Amino acid sequence: MKRTLSRQNILLAGMVSTLLAGCGGDGGDAATPTTPGFAATATDITVERGPLLESTLIDASGKHGAHLGNGVYRFNMPPTYPISSLGGYIDLNRSGVVDTGDVKAGTLTLKSGQSGLAITLGSTLASNSTLLESLLVMGFTQQQLLNNTPSQDRMIAALSDELYKYAVTHHISDVATLTTTELANLSNAIQARINAYQNMTTDTATLERQLIAELSGSVDMVDADEAAALVGATPAELLVSSLPANVLTDAQKETLAYMWNEEKLAKDVYLALNVVHPSSQLYNIANNAETQHEAAVQSLLEKYNLSVSDVLNPAASYSAETLAAIPAGRYTLPTLQNLYDTLYTMGIASAQASLEVGCMVEVTDVNDLDRDIALVSNLADVKAVFENLRAGSYSHYWAFDAGLKSAGVTTGCCSLGADYCHPEYPVTNAGSGGGNGAGTGNQFGRRSL
Repeated sequence: MKRTLSRQNILLAGMVSTLLAGCGGDGGDAATPTTPGFAATATDITVERGPLLESTLIDASGKHGAHLGNGVYRFNMPPTYPISSLGGYIDLNRSGVVDTGDVKAGTLTLKSGQSGLAITLGSTLASNSTLLESLLVMGFTQQQLLNNTPSQDRMIAALSDELYKYAVTHHISDVATLTTTELANLSNAIQARINAYQNMTTDTATLERQLIAELSGSVDMVDADEAAALVGATPAELLVSSLPANVLTDAQKETLAYMWNEEKLAKDVYLALNVVHPSSQLYNIANNAETQHEAAVQSLLEKYNLSVSDVLNPAASYSAETLAAIPAGRYTLPTLQNLYDTLYTMGIASAQASLEVGCMVEVTDVNDLDRDIALVSNLADVKAVFENLRAGSYSHYWAFDAGLKSAGVTTGCCSLGADYCHPEYPVTNAGSGGGNGAGTGNQFGRRSL
């Protein structure tokens, strides 16, 4: 794995020199980030095709919304618009869980406008300013398109159903890419559905089920066996399952194997350092987030039947038992083994050093994921998981930064020098108290169904 070797040799050298320079104090040469404010209230966004369960919801700055259930997602800090949704399950029977008869959203993309509390196919269409003008001519209002869901508003329900029918039958993932001609050709059908829905007493959930029955040969419905297999699944497993499989290149396979090792390393080193220098950041991030991150990548290894230790061998296959048998602090890639040993030696030097290792690991994860997300940009499932991992690393960075500041290192992670000073990272509440580090804004940190 040449890519892995070159990356880690450079990283090891940089980490050693940086920690030796910065471990002793505040490091006066480093830039100081603006201290983030944490007074803002949470923002809840409703995502609805029907209620969309276990989608990945990401704002323009990289923050993720945590699923509260029934298609409602929470940003603990104000989101940066626009917000987009991918994957998940259309909760056809409104049960609040993924079960038989629900529909995989697949690669259907939903978007907000530049504001609003609802994300629907209507808001997605309205995110295109040219198409928005056409919708206004048809009688919709901008506030209606940005804030109303199909279950609240029969006009939005009719628009959503007609757009969904068109997207499914024409294999379109993003209705915001429709041309004005396509929308003009759809306008009569949209108006006819609006008129029909407004003259009916049937509830919109039943109307949606009737539409899905009409499209049953074209949508991916969850059958009884799959529903049974998904009982107890984590959010990451549900997201991965909801998105179609792809054909991976060798480089993409190597990246998955590498990333599983890297997430395991973060968990292992934080837990090991916590034994020597107990810290709420180390303990909580390892147990509440990194364990989930490792499992998220593992769900991809399982989906693509990849052996983490022999990933390019077509005769080798995925084995949960093999992964579980790899001890803490041991890895299938020699360079990551060397990295773990180096980080552990650095971190046990002092309580401050253990938190500085946290800053280093999270910045390294972000850098790696920036490159890897570009590499897997054609793989909706892998890209969605990697974006969630990156959101978690942003959150953890701020938790370690807050921990250092609480310990008297006034510049936090920036004490380590410019390479580890990132005031531009999205801020969530996880870094505010220097304590929980559980990964707010990290979708994989909790089970929400």
